[in-house]
Amino acid sequence: MKLFATVLRLLAPVFFAVAAVHLWLGVGADALLGAKVSAEALADPTLNSQNRFYGVAFALFGVILLICAGDLRKYQTVLRAALWVFLFAGLARLVSIVTHGLPAPLVLLLLATELLAPPALLLWLQQVLAEQ
Repeated sequence: MKLFATVLRLLAPVFFAVAAVHLWLGVGADALLGAKVSAEALADPTLNSQNRFYGVAFALFGVILLICAGDLRKYQTVLRAALWVFLFAGLARLVSIVTHGLPAPLVLLLLATELLAPPALLLWLQQVLAEQ
């Protein structure tokens, strides 16, 4: 159980870093991922507002991981829900692939992580809790 909780604590700062980059760069964060963002889109206040909001809201996953790592048994339902949401968010990228084509290679790497990590963590959590 201790190793699993440590992994959650190590993953949390990744979410905080992603949130910070989006807060700092706005739509420019998408350009870092390989999106073809025009100068007009980079300057659009609505797109920047939305990007910063959703980017910083992403930090919630980090907060959830930290809280859940403190007491896996107590927060297992919250952790499972967060992992399922993260998986479904990854699946949502498949909708974009179908409707708009393949994204930049870095986004494909994110997609792989989003589709593989949640099920792996869910299975590991189940195993850890069964051992207790």
